[in-house]
Amino acid sequence: MIPALKAEFRKLLTVRSTYVITAIVTAIVIFVAFYLEGWLLKGPTLNDPNQLSGDVTGALNVTVFGAIVAILLMTHEYRYNTVIYTLTSSNSRNKILLAKFVTVSVYALVLAAFIGLLSPLMSYLGVHAHGHTLVPQTLHYADLAWRSLFYGWGYAMAGLLLAVLTRNQVASIMSLFLIPDLAEQLLGFLLFKHNAVYMPFHALVQVINGPSQGDPTSSNLSPAKAAGVYCMYLVVGWIVAWILFVRRDAN
Repeated sequence: MIPALKAEFRKLLTVRSTYVITAIVTAIVIFVAFYLEGWLLKGPTLNDPNQLSGDVTGALNVTVFGAIVAILLMTHEYRYNTVIYTLTSSNSRNKILLAKFVTVSVYALVLAAFIGLLSPLMSYLGVHAHGHTLVPQTLHYADLAWRSLFYGWGYAMAGLLLAVLTRNQVASIMSLFLIPDLAEQLLGFLLFKHNAVYMPFHALVQVINGPSQGDPTSSNLSPAKAAGVYCMYLVVGWIVAWILFVRRDAN
């Protein structure tokens, strides 16, 4: 198992796309947090004690790029036909899949933690660089931490799951964007409103956003319940993906 883990981390850390995507994420967070959520803040927003908490949860939308890294880690091998070397380097496909799961999980958690720390810091610096001052902030560290880490990890797991199921780079990336933004929206019109939040990505969003006041679609779904709903989808999806990965040929 250890050799498989070392191989997957080596792939992650030696592929240029990992660094390019991480750099893009960092640049986006710095610009949005420092300029839009810091420098340009004025009026009532400077008196909002939850401003920095909002910076944390808002910035985590870019963790979708972590899911892209997860997809590339899996699909690069199929695209360039190097997967046969991965499959023959270990005596068990289970070890290979588990190694990829662990590698992506570590990257996703580190990325989510990095974004969650960078965003409020840059926002705070932007506010003070413009000569303003925030009111004392309310930060529930433990709550923000688990929701942020789960959101980043959950998106990455969805990306890796799509890659294992499709084994195609373009199809995986398109699915990652189309399912939350189009497929679930269309299904939302067909389902009763109170059921829409139980779709996977709707539930994942509720983990980071929490219940909305006056929104009947989210009033009964706390972040913990939403995380449980999303985990059920992941469990079912990964059981299917595991069976297919173990039993199907490499090509």
